[in-house]
Amino acid sequence: MEVTKGFEIIRITDGEKSAVQDRVIVEHDLAVYVNGELFVDMLCTPKDLECLVYGHLFAEGVIGSKADVEKLTIDGQRADVILKPAEQAGPKKLGNKVLLQAEDIFSAIGAFHGQSELFAATGGVHNCELHHLNGEKIFMEDLGRHNAGDKALGKALLEEWDLSQVFMITSGRVPKYMAQKAINTGISIVISKSAPTDQAVELARAHNLTLCGFVRGNRMNIYSAPERILGI
Repeated sequence: MEVTKGFEIIRITDGEKSAVQDRVIVEHDLAVYVNGELFVDMLCTPKDLECLVYGHLFAEGVIGSKADVEKLTIDGQRADVILKPAEQAGPKKLGNKVLLQAEDIFSAIGAFHGQSELFAATGGVHNCELHHLNGEKIFMEDLGRHNAGDKALGKALLEEWDLSQVFMITSGRVPKYMAQKAINTGISIVISKSAPTDQAVELARAHNLTLCGFVRGNRMNIYSAPERILGI
């Protein structure tokens, strides 16, 4: 499925008008049904949809592992999930396995920029990257910052990562629901080049989630749980 679409547009540069070809991101509607009932309607980039569905259910606390899903089928604009009978997964207690030097964060956010081919082509997507302490990384992109996070979490779930050994980088601002996704899945550090909201900060402080924002160059704001950031 194509993820970008070309259009002829008019571009104005220094007062000069020209007709050029431009690429824009494709917006895809995906209705997710769980055990036959509509669970969520998503607007997303039509790429890595299996990861998106798994990750969304994981981040919302519906599943705790890929084994909780008996069957997933995706056909066009509909995804059908059949769950195995199980108790609903609960939020995980955040530990201190991930401890980062400030320089590690600056280096990671620097490498994070420029990875997205879709952003380079369209300017219309957000990115999310998970870093495991063993050096592995998962990078995902989507028109929605929450979808990019869900895709990364879904891939980590399918690859059976231990998320207590992972930190997250996101390109967008961090609202409450993004902080909640990290808490629900056991990620203890969230790093963004943008801003958090007040509710995200309050939630992060209540659950001891380390939340770093405005990470640019060699500066950042630490809004909660600074003890996981060493050398400051």
